[in-house]
Amino acid sequence: PLDAKELERKLKKDQKAREKEEKKIKAKQKEAARLQAQAVPDGGGAKKSDKKLRKKGATDESPEDFIDPETPAGQKKLLAPQMAKQYSPATVEKSWYAWWESSRYFEADAASSKLPFVIVQPPPNVTGVLHIGHAITAAIEDAIIRWRRMSGYNALWVPGMDHAGIATQVVVEKKLMREKNLSRHDVGREKFLCEVLKWKEQHGGAILKQLRILGASLDWSREDFVRLYKDGLIYRAHRLVNWDCTLRTAVSDIEVDHEDLAGETPLEVPGYKSPVQFGVLVSFAYPLEEGLGEIIVATTRIETMLGDTAIAVHPQHGRYKHLHGKYALHPFNGRKLKIICDAELVDPNFGTGAVKITPAHDPNDFKVGERHNLEFINIFTDDGKINEMGGSQFEGMPRFSARTAVIDALKNKGLYRGTKSNVMSLSLCSRSKDVVEPMMKPQWFVSCNSMAKGALDAVKSKKIEIIPPQYEQDCAYLLNNFGGGHRIPAWYVTLEDDEEKDMGSYSDHWIIARGENDAILEANQRYPGKKYQLYQDPDVLDTWFSSGLFPLSVLGWPDDKPDLSTFYPSSVLETGSDILFFWVARMVMMGMQLGGDVPFQKVYLHPIIRDAHGRKMAKSLGNVIDPIDVINGISLENLQKKLEDGNLDPKEIEKAKEGQRKDFPNGIPEWGTNALRFALISYTQSDKINLDIKRVHGYRQWCNKLWNAIRFAMNKLGNQYVPPATIAVCSLPPVCKWILSVPNKAVGKTESSLEAYKFSEATSSIYSWWQYQLCDVYIEAIKPYFNESQEFESARGASRDTLWVCLDMGLRLLHPFMPYITEELWQRLPQPKQACTKDSIMISEYPTVVQEWTNDQIENEVEIVLDTVNKLRSLRPSTDAYERRPAFVLCRGLETTATIRSYHSYITTLASVSSLKILFEDDPTPLDCATHIVNKDLSVYLQLRGALDTKAEREKLRRRRGYKVNMNASGYREKAPQSKQDEDTRKLAALLGELEIVDEAESKLDANN
Repeated sequence: PLDAKELERKLKKDQKAREKEEKKIKAKQKEAARLQAQAVPDGGGAKKSDKKLRKKGATDESPEDFIDPETPAGQKKLLAPQMAKQYSPATVEKSWYAWWESSRYFEADAASSKLPFVIVQPPPNVTGVLHIGHAITAAIEDAIIRWRRMSGYNALWVPGMDHAGIATQVVVEKKLMREKNLSRHDVGREKFLCEVLKWKEQHGGAILKQLRILGASLDWSREDFVRLYKDGLIYRAHRLVNWDCTLRTAVSDIEVDHEDLAGETPLEVPGYKSPVQFGVLVSFAYPLEEGLGEIIVATTRIETMLGDTAIAVHPQHGRYKHLHGKYALHPFNGRKLKIICDAELVDPNFGTGAVKITPAHDPNDFKVGERHNLEFINIFTDDGKINEMGGSQFEGMPRFSARTAVIDALKNKGLYRGTKSNVMSLSLCSRSKDVVEPMMKPQWFVSCNSMAKGALDAVKSKKIEIIPPQYEQDCAYLLNNFGGGHRIPAWYVTLEDDEEKDMGSYSDHWIIARGENDAILEANQRYPGKKYQLYQDPDVLDTWFSSGLFPLSVLGWPDDKPDLSTFYPSSVLETGSDILFFWVARMVMMGMQLGGDVPFQKVYLHPIIRDAHGRKMAKSLGNVIDPIDVINGISLENLQKKLEDGNLDPKEIEKAKEGQRKDFPNGIPEWGTNALRFALISYTQSDKINLDIKRVHGYRQWCNKLWNAIRFAMNKLGNQYVPPATIAVCSLPPVCKWILSVPNKAVGKTESSLEAYKFSEATSSIYSWWQYQLCDVYIEAIKPYFNESQEFESARGASRDTLWVCLDMGLRLLHPFMPYITEELWQRLPQPKQACTKDSIMISEYPTVVQEWTNDQIENEVEIVLDTVNKLRSLRPSTDAYERRPAFVLCRGLETTATIRSYHSYITTLASVSSLKILFEDDPTPLDCATHIVNKDLSVYLQLRGALDTKAEREKLRRRRGYKVNMNASGYREKAPQSKQDEDTRKLAALLGELEIVDEAESKLDANN
């Protein structure tokens, strides 16, 4: 990749070239207008200079010939008569998507007899616009679906949009606070919901626009809890949840970060002016009943002792055997705390061997409380203050202020026993950064045990294949240890004559319904003639749960619709490995329970995108990249304005700006969708990708190479050219036979790589054929055929037909990865006069291997020829690399001689030599030549009269003998590592046949000097 300075120079050079071209066009337009205004009949006395100008203008192209006409929205793109001299991403990518969509090329038909292939798009959330991580998902999935569509499948790619629950709530709440200094509690539930919906509409629309710009060929033309409830898998219970006291809501496991603390650590906590100390272990004593003394316990959350209901010891710990079944007394409220025995929780060798139990505020203590039927006492309000159950002395205090107050109160009572630094893991909400508090809440849950077992069996039996396979074990472990469930919203009926009016007071008053109207109907049936109020449970549907139903719900479930029977289960799920546990596992469980089958047959987990420095891309870091900025280009000034207009913490904005100034000192140039997609898909498979966005520049340049290849073809094919229905390979010139043989390997490799989800290998295969075989060899080799010489008449026609076949096939091969440029270039190619010709490349057939084109002999011959060409090129002096010089080829066998004679003209052309003479062993060595050995039967010479560096040539020849010399040196066998000896032996074996030639070449070099 180019460094920053080289890139800057290149961009300036490109900009000057564009400006120069624009000036030429404007000058031509001005001149054409002047000529038209001054035009007079030839016999009318016009000046001689004007006649010349008119004659020149008549033969030159009009500037308008290079400008695409304006295309009405949704219609097939209108192309300029002439191709522009330079590739422009913005021009090429215009209008095609609207035409594809209006032509309904993206839509799948449930009534089709074709084999279905289905992808469900991971729903991007609406917390903002898509970033480059979403772009790799879109690029990979679109490549898969376009390939399958072109391969004859009834291909369906289902779009998704995720409400992202807590994530969206936090983003909107930050926006309200920043712009209006209001919290969601200040504006009220209904108005806040309106703000969230407004955000969703704004950013949901932006996301859809981004996906269209990326070329995503999604089928835009495409309730769930009732069946679970009837199956007995939904239940309501009091359980510990991750409670965020700032957001005043429960958060899912995926929204909890765990920060490891090495010891005492001050941390900023929302709502507190001063940092709060964590990583501190506080020891204190509980007095025992009956004057038995005291029992000492320790905790890092001393404020939770207000909710303690027991003390646990190990049953085999001799120190406390006399206390089994006895009681301690709570120092602040007199509550009796039973001393219980629990071998599962207590380690007798840790600390004092006694553990305080707070069942309502600790996950481990919760389980102990269930095992021993302890009292569950909640001491916190929803906003994190001590409630009345914590005692009047502390009621109303924020929890971390109460932490200090409790220690002071213990000291006053003589029960404080000291503190020490303690290693711990702290749970933080990823959105609000508040410390997560375990809290008892009544929640709706889905029982996952039986569903998880079925999902685990599907993974183990390979009914679902996970790619790469290293994630299979992780998925199996997760499913094997799946616990708890997901909260589900419901409706609660409060009857007029109910004594208790609080939601949840009567467990039989809950109604599970698909919507409010269904809930009202069921309430009327359940309580006929009674007056009631209907309330929706304020808990929101867990994002990952609703997304888990996505493969079913998008196909019409629970109704038995044609889409569901045709397209379920889907073929593959493609997503990031980071959400394997939180989304994929849930989809498998829900799909098997509700759809009766696994929701997809394969799971492909793509690498996680990181920035060029290896940091995770996150809005909170300000290092996310909008793919549209890479496609359209953006200045550094506008990049930084985006940071200022976003939701980033003001303290983080300057850090993010500094990162942008370092990474994009000149902004991001316009690189286009095609280059971005190809760059993302081309990354080698690994767990993560450190994305250097400048890598896209190389593929932007390659798009220009493709553009020029078609420009060359259009010029050489001519306006009247009609492609043949078939091509007779046997009568073609050797280089034409070769260029039809080698793509079979590229096609086969691409097909097998796509089947195996090895996308970087597919793109590498396509790139290599286009770049190194078609453009660098074939197009260069056939250029002499078009010099209008009668000598090449038959070869000219054959090379035209072969060139068209290759370009047509190559563009179709490349289309799934670069949809826009391939459509535009394919539309410019002449099409065969057949009724079956497709209107768009995206619905044409994907290339397959043509066995009759395979010619191993030709490929072997051309391999020798290209090696010969490369060796001749390497002999050119750097001072005049483009000067054509005489060359010689020394042949030592009949077969080699025949090959060189057959490809004589190609070698001359590709090596850019002025002449090529074949020599035999008896011929005198040409003077003033640099030499290179191609193989044991072939050597090349390039005449460098006046430019031959004999010293360098002598050193080059001696290096080739060096392996044998080194291996015979004293101590080599004893000192050289075995791996080095093995490598030298391999190289020497390859050179043994050439050593005689090396000796001969060196002696001739001596003779010439």
